[in-house]
Amino acid sequence: MIRVSNALLGMALLLCVACSDKKIEKETPNGFKFTVVKAGDGILPKKDEILVFDHLLKDSKDSVWNDTRVEGMPSAVKIQDSTTMSQENGIVQMFRMLSKGDSVHVTMPVSKFFNKMVGAPVPPGVDTTLNLSYSLQVKDIMNMEEFQSFQTEVMKKKKDSQVEKDAAIITKYLADNNIEAQQDTSGLRYIIHTTKGGSKPTAENCVEVKYAGKFLKDGKVFDQGDKVSFPLNRVIPGWQLGIQLLGVGDSATFYIPSGLAYGPQGYPGAIPPDAILIFDVELLGFGGEFDETTGTCK
Repeated sequence: MIRVSNALLGMALLLCVACSDKKIEKETPNGFKFTVVKAGDGILPKKDEILVFDHLLKDSKDSVWNDTRVEGMPSAVKIQDSTTMSQENGIVQMFRMLSKGDSVHVTMPVSKFFNKMVGAPVPPGVDTTLNLSYSLQVKDIMNMEEFQSFQTEVMKKKKDSQVEKDAAIITKYLADNNIEAQQDTSGLRYIIHTTKGGSKPTAENCVEVKYAGKFLKDGKVFDQGDKVSFPLNRVIPGWQLGIQLLGVGDSATFYIPSGLAYGPQGYPGAIPPDAILIFDVELLGFGGEFDETTGTCK
């Protein structure tokens, strides 16, 4: 009798394991449907807890839009009081229904993703016939103090690894293009094309420059100006370091790693996260301060 009971118990355990890997269709209170590909520990997040997760967003042409594992920066969402649930979109309601270890998959048309999830119209140039595939895995559920410590550690690791990654990419780019550049201790690479012996600005000066900025990755020009003035201490570190190497009339090319540019946050709508930038710059002049009214140095 004991042997039979043990055998039945073993079969039951195997069945439970099989059930845990079975895909489960779920639906949020407002009708948003999602699939639990793999179930976690089943403990749902409470008010003010932080759900930390990795996600992959790609379209039906298999083009990846966003992958937090590659970026090295998990996403996070704070669970609000239940009184706000009726105003939340489907994905936010879904987060309330997830536990640590859950793996979830959602597929939806591009238009639904932007209209219902992002709350904005589909951007120009985006193919509205595509479907989007959104997969996520819950890494952990934390209180605010735990999350802040976790975020600090992740940021440190990402920054350290990004410095090494950027340096390797710039080195390869320069070698592939037979470019000899000098390197600052900060990691900035630069070539000074002309040296006219003019006086040099400090970080506290207002500078006037001619410039063109492009992405190292594809050479696309994203910004340029023929005669632009600005306080030097208000721009990215790569510019602050590079411009101070130039005298009036000098020109140079700066190869700026992402940590000295716009970093992991990028500049929405213009600069993607962790972008390495190239600037061709000519220092036209500089002054003591920036005139906000005229937009010039004085």
